[in-house]
Amino acid sequence: MNWFIIIILLIFFIFLLIVFFSLPKSLPFDPSGKHCLITGGSRGIGKAIGAELLSRGCRALSVFARDPIALATARKELEALCRQPGQTVHTFQVDLAADGPDKIEEIVREAERQSGAVDLLVNNAGTCVQGAFDELPSDAFERQLRTNFLGAVYVTRSVVGGMKRRRFGHISFVCSAAGQLAIWGYSAYSPSKFALRGFADALHMELLPWNVGVSILFPPNTATDGFRDELRTMPPQIRAISGTAGLFQASDVAARLVQAIEKGHFATTVGMEGWLLGTLSAGASPEPNGIQAFLQVMLGGLLRGVLLIYGGHFNRLVRNCHHEAVEIAADSQHSS
Repeated sequence: MNWFIIIILLIFFIFLLIVFFSLPKSLPFDPSGKHCLITGGSRGIGKAIGAELLSRGCRALSVFARDPIALATARKELEALCRQPGQTVHTFQVDLAADGPDKIEEIVREAERQSGAVDLLVNNAGTCVQGAFDELPSDAFERQLRTNFLGAVYVTRSVVGGMKRRRFGHISFVCSAAGQLAIWGYSAYSPSKFALRGFADALHMELLPWNVGVSILFPPNTATDGFRDELRTMPPQIRAISGTAGLFQASDVAARLVQAIEKGHFATTVGMEGWLLGTLSAGASPEPNGIQAFLQVMLGGLLRGVLLIYGGHFNRLVRNCHHEAVEIAADSQHSS
């Protein structure tokens, strides 16, 4: 019996060694002295990422966003954070949902004429329209796909050629926990974020031989103007479910992403619930972090059970909201 246990442990140890030596190489990236481009960088997480990059010595920061007033305000705030000689901040008005790939590439080329080749691209721009599937406006699906996914594709296409020629650079994507777990009300939003995640997975493998890094952030609910806008129209089902994960500050989320980029990590999560979800939903995604890969192997089955419990809780919350809505509708009919 003792020999049997020893053999099993030996086989498992060999298996872990094979897993370890199968991991993709890590590509650390130092933003100091580099040209960094952020889409959706005029507010929220995007602006916080810009502030974090400036604090870590990035040479030039290019900010893409749609709203010219927000861009002007962000530029003043970010320029005030420049502490090193030669640090610059440039802003560009871009609508990723409306501007086509040619227009987007033209603006990227202008940013590179002003600040040099893009070394780090952070695809942060995104929008969220939430609600019951059959109550969402028809254009909500295409609009979110264009902004959250295709916009990132077009900007990435504009910089990836130069990165491959230089055999240097990093491309990061700000996704969402909704890109790991689809819940009630996100039938239009989650597909766009799942698409972004699949794009990042594929691009990581494609660019690894070119020494170009790829990373993805799965932020939780974050205290931003955008999230406050969402709260005004947030259905009770989403409010109940999302409330279980807490609320994080944009500066903390930004710091987590930049630290992960510096270390060459692929996926970044925030908070305990985020780590739990990221560990279980890793699936076939790349994982250069040996410790995280070990935890995924060891805890995958257990965490599946934990998330099934979470899923049951979410279903009960949705059911309770449904019953309350039915009762309110019945009461209003009686009173009328």
